[in-house]
Amino acid sequence: MTTVICPYCFARTSAAKLPYRCLMTPSGVRGGTPCGPERDDVWAGFVGPGMNPAALLRGPVFAPARGMGALASGLRAGSGSSVPCPDCGVTTTVRVCASCHSDLPSDYCDQDSRIIALVGAKASGKSTYVSVLVNELNQRVGQAYHASLAAMGQATQQRDKEMAEDLYERLRLPDATRPAALGFNDPLLYRLSVPRRGRLGSGTRHTTLVFFDAAGEDLAGAEAMDRYTRYLSAADGIVLLVDPLQLGSVRDRLPLQDGPPLPMVETSPQQIAADLAAQLRAHGKRGSRGRVSTPIAVAVTKTDMLKPLLDAHSPVLRNAPHPEGTYDEDDRLAVHEEIRSLMADWDSGALMRQLELDFDQLSMFGLSALGAPPPADAPADVPKSGPQPVRVEDPLLWLLALRGVLPVRTAGKGRAK
Repeated sequence: MTTVICPYCFARTSAAKLPYRCLMTPSGVRGGTPCGPERDDVWAGFVGPGMNPAALLRGPVFAPARGMGALASGLRAGSGSSVPCPDCGVTTTVRVCASCHSDLPSDYCDQDSRIIALVGAKASGKSTYVSVLVNELNQRVGQAYHASLAAMGQATQQRDKEMAEDLYERLRLPDATRPAALGFNDPLLYRLSVPRRGRLGSGTRHTTLVFFDAAGEDLAGAEAMDRYTRYLSAADGIVLLVDPLQLGSVRDRLPLQDGPPLPMVETSPQQIAADLAAQLRAHGKRGSRGRVSTPIAVAVTKTDMLKPLLDAHSPVLRNAPHPEGTYDEDDRLAVHEEIRSLMADWDSGALMRQLELDFDQLSMFGLSALGAPPPADAPADVPKSGPQPVRVEDPLLWLLALRGVLPVRTAGKGRAK
């Protein structure tokens, strides 16, 4: 039986038990009178008091038919079939979460979901990273894997469009993520389609990617992070962004230059990692050796600012190869060891020790979402050349490869497995 994880409240429900929402459109059946809007108190309780009262008036929610009624309607759980509203007879394909009554995209229940939690201190570049990552998955990386990425649902499509216009047309950095105290941040939903390879034959594999972005202010300590525990505990993988400009040793070693001002020092990445692990353990993510079982990809951002501290031949300074549409494990290990060595120098290995003690599966990455720092006189702007990202896809591709979504080129064997 198919289990669906709501991308908004992350409750797990059998696909066959998901309610539907009436579309409230006239159809000429049962007298031709459509249903009227009703206040959805379940959804109101979930989104909080800041919502416009008029927006809480929505189509009535009803349970799908059971038994012979379901067979007569030709329903198949998880198939995206349309069902008639029991009151007005108008058919609908809009399913809602049984727990929070959020509307689910029409094809969300039809494929596997991979929930990716994106965390990091304030000013670590999470919003910029997501926007650039989506563009790369649609362009350079998508071409390498013969893959496509499509936004799911009106909310993601609209936010995707706005972020792309800001970054690539207006050359402006996205606004900071809204803290939890100011309201709920909707996740971004995408359908990733990649060729299916293997002994079972060719075809296409569709995977739903759910990106949840937690504001830096909400990760300042264990108590604040608890607001996001239910989301983090449902994640298939976590991407922790580490801003190296937050580290005192890096700030001291960078040469004086006419660049943007250094950011304010926020919560240390070591503290965020420790709080994150503590929360996940408390919610059942403890593995057999006492470590957190959720894989974590730790990405040092803004590597364009670190060029004076890196060797000219560092693998961090060039994009990863994707030979024949496979994930290159040798390349990942080279970057992992490079970043590990750098962090040992920058913070005496404190973050790495914390991660190795707390997480069962981890890998270090280095990336630059823009490829160059913002102009010194306009720190909220993108460089005039536009984003020229380096390695932004690496953390996500590693997490997908762990789950078998992408073929992997085995280390030292030169072949995919």
